[in-house]
Amino acid sequence: MRYALFDLQREAMRPMTALLAVAEDWARSPVYPLSDTPVGRFQAAWFESLGRLMRTYPKQSWVYPDVQVGDELCPVHRSIIRRKPFGNLIRFRREGLPKDAPRVLFVAAMSGHYATLSKETFQEFLPDHEVYVTDWVDARQVPLSAGKFGFEEYVTYVIEFLQVTGPDTHVVGLCQAAVPALVATSVMSRDGDAARPKTLTLVAGPVDIRVNPNQMLNRAQNLSVKRLKQAAIYRVPSRFPGAGRRVYPGALQIMGFMSLNVKLHAQKHLEFFRNVYKGREDEAQKHREFYNEYFAMMDTSADFYLETLQRVFMDQHLPKGLMQYKGQTVTCEPIVDVPLLTMEGADDNMVNVGQTAAAVDLCENLPNRLKEAYVQQGVGHYGIFSGSLYRAEVAPKIKSFQKRHAAPRDETALARSRKRAASS
Repeated sequence: MRYALFDLQREAMRPMTALLAVAEDWARSPVYPLSDTPVGRFQAAWFESLGRLMRTYPKQSWVYPDVQVGDELCPVHRSIIRRKPFGNLIRFRREGLPKDAPRVLFVAAMSGHYATLSKETFQEFLPDHEVYVTDWVDARQVPLSAGKFGFEEYVTYVIEFLQVTGPDTHVVGLCQAAVPALVATSVMSRDGDAARPKTLTLVAGPVDIRVNPNQMLNRAQNLSVKRLKQAAIYRVPSRFPGAGRRVYPGALQIMGFMSLNVKLHAQKHLEFFRNVYKGREDEAQKHREFYNEYFAMMDTSADFYLETLQRVFMDQHLPKGLMQYKGQTVTCEPIVDVPLLTMEGADDNMVNVGQTAAAVDLCENLPNRLKEAYVQQGVGHYGIFSGSLYRAEVAPKIKSFQKRHAAPRDETALARSRKRAASS
């Protein structure tokens, strides 16, 4: 009932946002006498700013511009390689890419945003990589008949997708996806799966939030699953394919994200108003593009949301040796031949420095020559995934790491490790 009321309120806003769009168009119209005056520009900026705060944003497009390779522009083709109820494996391949080009799987976070939020992250790899992405599905679109989707099901999807892409696929776990990507790597290493990652890069992920704690840890310590179920879990109303499914609504998630830095978001929206008023269209368009994606939210399966909160944030199962997968305890000890790189932003106020690099110590059986921890100066949480420093320093660092470890690996190290584990 709560979700139905919320959905009704959201739908009731549509006429208002449509009216504001009409008013904005009129304020900009050359037939409006005041359109090219300070009054007209103020009206246009006000109508657009207010409308953007009230509207509902759909999932954004996956379309990429042609990729510049030398003197040529190469179109990028997208295809769905594997369809699953809660997520699809999609591939991006530019025309003319060599058949033996390196493959990289980006494991996108399932934290309320669509995978399209990280389009720029993937774009830097299109010229020289075959790029795969986990494209998660809005849980309100998934019928109850599709069954449960929790933390372990997420890990299973990652393993299955890697088995589809095949051996020698590099993996990059983004933000919250770092932990399930690390768990999947451990499970595949334990099982001797030939499709285990060629390399594993974890970017700004909460592997162990006890390290260099911030407000995220403080909030997690004050949470209870019972209260969360009461306050944050809703049932999808009847007009959606996922009617009856328990979800954590994207609208609540975006409020949580915004609450972490209310002042910054308020300043950005005020700056957008000024840019529109003063006619600084390039700056205004950057704001539109970012917030069109940032405000496009999907509902998350309640099982995944609650299990992730408990396993990763509240109880830190992996670093404490408590992580379970299909009835077995999972640690990072089986990882002995998957090179690991952790990437963190020096100014990240969501995942503090050291929380991702904790994976380096957890992989205690991985030789030091196969482990690196890198901190990018001058970027926060989103800057480690996008922007000028991401393009100039972060992405090249990941590519260089993958290239250094591209040679065929020696399977004997894994065989010896499995033999020791079996005898212990």
